Amino acid sequence: MNHRPLLQIEHLNFAIGRQPILHDICATFAAGGIHGIIGPNGSGKSTLLKNLCRIWQPQSGRVVIDGNDYRRIGRKALSRLVTLVQQDTRVDFSIRVADFIAMGRHPHLKRLQGLRQKDLDIVEEALQLTDTRPLRERLINELSGGEGQLVSIARALATEAPIILLDEPTSALDIRHKLDIMELLVALREGGKTILISIHDLELARRYCDTVTMLHNGQVFFHGTTLDAFAQERIKEVFHVDVEEMASDRGVSLLFY
Repeated sequence: MNHRPLLQIEHLNFAIGRQPILHDICATFAAGGIHGIIGPNGSGKSTLLKNLCRIWQPQSGRVVIDGNDYRRIGRKALSRLVTLVQQDTRVDFSIRVADFIAMGRHPHLKRLQGLRQKDLDIVEEALQLTDTRPLRERLINELSGGEGQLVSIARALATEAPIILLDEPTSALDIRHKLDIMELLVALREGGKTILISIHDLELARRYCDTVTMLHNGQVFFHGTTLDAFAQERIKEVFHVDVEEMASDRGVSLLFY
C-alpha cells in the first residue's frame, strides 16, 4: 500500500433535515489500499460513502481528493476521480451488460459524443478483469445478485477512477460470490486502485482490509490498522458482542460469542 494520502475527510458533518447523521468525521485514506468502513446498522456507513462522491454534500467540513477540495472539482471531473457501486445493483430496465458497462465511459465523453475505440477497449478490459465476458450479451435486469455486483464493479472500472467506493457489495451474496468479490478487490488494489468498502461481514474486513474505520452513532470510533481494529473491548462497546481472534495457517479468523 502506498502511504501517500489520497482521500482526506476533515470535520465532516451531515444531516437530513433536522436529523444529524454524521458528526465531525475525520479520516485519511492512503492510495492503493483496501479501506474497510464498519459499524452497526444505522451508524452512517452508506451516508458517508454518498458524501464522499458528492451524491450528498456535507453541511460543514471538507473532503479533499489528492490535495483538492472536492467542492472545487466539477461534477464530470469528480466522476473521473471517484465512483460508487451502490448496495442495490438491481436495474429495472433492459440493456445489454456490455452497454451498461460502457455507461462508465460517459465522464470521458463530450456532449453527444459516441464511444471511441479507446472506450470500447476499456470496456473489454473491465469485462476481462471482472471475469464477466460470458455475460456481455445478457440483459442487465436478468442477472443474479452476484453477477450484478461484478457487472456494476466493471462499470466502475470503466470510469478509470482511481478511487472506488463500494457499499456493502457482499451483503446479499453466498460465500463463494463474497470471496470472488473480495479477491477481485485485492487484484484491483494491486493494480493501484484505492478502495473504500462498507462491509457488515467483520470476518471479511479482518481478512482483506488494510485499514478499518469503525463508525458508531455517526462518529468515528476507531480509525487505523486492521491489526488494531478488532480489540475485544472495542467490538464489545460498538457491536455488543465478545470477540476472540483465532490464528491458523490460513490467517486470523474471528470468533464471536
